[in-house]
Amino acid sequence: MKTLKEKNIDLIAELRATNVPDTRSMKILLYAQAARSDKQIGLYEEYLLVSEALAFERQSYIQAAWDRKVYIMHLLPLLNMRMMALLFQEEAAAKKWEAWGMEAYRLNRENRPHYILDHYPSFLHGENDPVLLNELLKVRDSRSRPFPKGPYHDEYFPYNPCRYEERLLGKDLFTPGEKFVRSEIEDILVELYMIQNE
Repeated sequence: MKTLKEKNIDLIAELRATNVPDTRSMKILLYAQAARSDKQIGLYEEYLLVSEALAFERQSYIQAAWDRKVYIMHLLPLLNMRMMALLFQEEAAAKKWEAWGMEAYRLNRENRPHYILDHYPSFLHGENDPVLLNELLKVRDSRSRPFPKGPYHDEYFPYNPCRYEERLLGKDLFTPGEKFVRSEIEDILVELYMIQNE
């Protein structure tokens, strides 16, 4: 297994080899998933990495040069990230995810019955609504998947290890001590910021 520092070097090389924001986003997500699987990063560190990946993904649909269409699969991670920002008690980040979520909702080109699409603005603001949180939790726990082709919110970060609906229902917020960031992640976040702003 490669060290986190070695994975950082590989990721930066891969990102510098392409300028396509969507491709960059996917590479960051794969890096984060591999580091999580190898138990090299914690939940908060993964949250920060996913934030950067979604920033690249957003470039692909707001910049005319890339002309990426927005679908339901783009809405779900933004909803999840808003809920995670609230759990981490990061109000500025929660507002950003809310704005990006509504932006993506307006740009969405997918029109079909789907539990999230039917009430997306309500879900996006549903952190204090037990009915909406329980509806999300019911979907998470359901063995039947009634919406053809999905996708489902538990298929995106934070997946099932962090059931944010339960934590929000119980007002079980993360403490500042749970927001640990190791130096290797700080380094890669600086590199990602620099690449994004080149």
